[in-house]
Amino acid sequence: AVKVRVDDTVKPRAGMHVHRGRVLQGEVSVGATLTLQVDHARRQAIRRNHSATHLLHHALRAELGEHVVQKGSLVSPQRLRFDFSHNRAIAPEQRRAIEQRVNAMVLSNAASVVKELPMSEAKAEGAIGLFGEKYGERVRVVRLADDSVELCGGTHVARAGDIGLFAIVGES
Repeated sequence: AVKVRVDDTVKPRAGMHVHRGRVLQGEVSVGATLTLQVDHARRQAIRRNHSATHLLHHALRAELGEHVVQKGSLVSPQRLRFDFSHNRAIAPEQRRAIEQRVNAMVLSNAASVVKELPMSEAKAEGAIGLFGEKYGERVRVVRLADDSVELCGGTHVARAGDIGLFAIVGES
């Protein structure tokens, strides 16, 4: 028997998904058929944290200004880290306002809406993203809590309330 733990999935170009992992048991050969089994608890935790990055991005832009742009992120089952550009540290009252805004979106418990649209329609709907960088002519648009609209191919919660409590625990 073969056992492979998938550690990451990358999309080197539009339409291609590559799984990176480690062979834990047996040997993998070209043409072999493998059965995938998802760790549902881990996946749900990642889903919550990934969706929270979208709400955080929206809240940061709303509270600090539209100049705030995501520069990267880390999403794990335990936490999220959100990298962004801004010209100064966040003041304590801004931090509280950001947390309150995210938690208000979570408490709204709005259904998530995922659509595949032509790029021009996504832009018209107000979707934000790194346009043209890694997307084809049709893009996946994720709307969370009625407020956050972004281009994203990732996994998301069904409803904003699935995220649970949100708190900023540090800034650097």
